[in-house]
Amino acid sequence: LDGTQKGSSVVAQEKARTALLFKRPTQALEEAIAAGKLQMLDLPGATPIEGGLPLLVEGHVVGAIGVSGVLSGQDGLVAAAGAAAL
Repeated sequence: LDGTQKGSSVVAQEKARTALLFKRPTQALEEAIAAGKLQMLDLPGATPIEGGLPLLVEGHVVGAIGVSGVLSGQDGLVAAAGAAAL
């Protein structure tokens, strides 16, 4: 994204890695923490911020997409659009 901080590229990669490792959207981890499950903060390799999605083909995880650079809800929308293109 033009004009965003350079660290967003690292955050986007970490969101994708989280979605791949845990086979679920990073938003699910973020929501669990918001609901009081703070032990989720101790999961190794987890970046519990919306914007990461596993990529599924015929029910199998084949990769992941991570987006960062705007508000996390917007990151999630952009990630969903990218996943839908698959």
